[in-house]
Amino acid sequence: MRLAGHAPSVCNRQSWKTHLYTEQADIEKLLSHQSGNRGFGHTARGLLVVTADARLFSGSGERNQRWVDGGLFAMSIVWAMHGLGINSCMLNWSKGNSASEALRRDSGIAPQEDIIVMIALGYAMPDHRVARSPRRPVTEIFRHH
Repeated sequence: MRLAGHAPSVCNRQSWKTHLYTEQADIEKLLSHQSGNRGFGHTARGLLVVTADARLFSGSGERNQRWVDGGLFAMSIVWAMHGLGINSCMLNWSKGNSASEALRRDSGIAPQEDIIVMIALGYAMPDHRVARSPRRPVTEIFRHH
């Protein structure tokens, strides 16, 4: 977390928080709120929930900044874990308010914290298969003006 804490931050607000769960019952309960982990979620050894403090942002012009801030931080966590030999899987949180409230209730996360993403942690099996999409060529994603 110390390394990830150096991630770029919107206006240097560092709005992010990370919640770690390592008890299997807690992991399974929290993953039940997220529908993208079927088939492998039960193998996670740890679960991170990255949040952003909504109180640090105001007005409609800043409505998306917490997801930018939290996303940059989450990516930094994933790269740091990779460097330590810990595998991870980003699990998006594209849920409405009632689902977010249910996750907060079951996880002990404060009401002012917006859920950004879950990150499953563990060690991949040697013969595991990874879903991989071909990457778009640089000519499609980069334009020099």
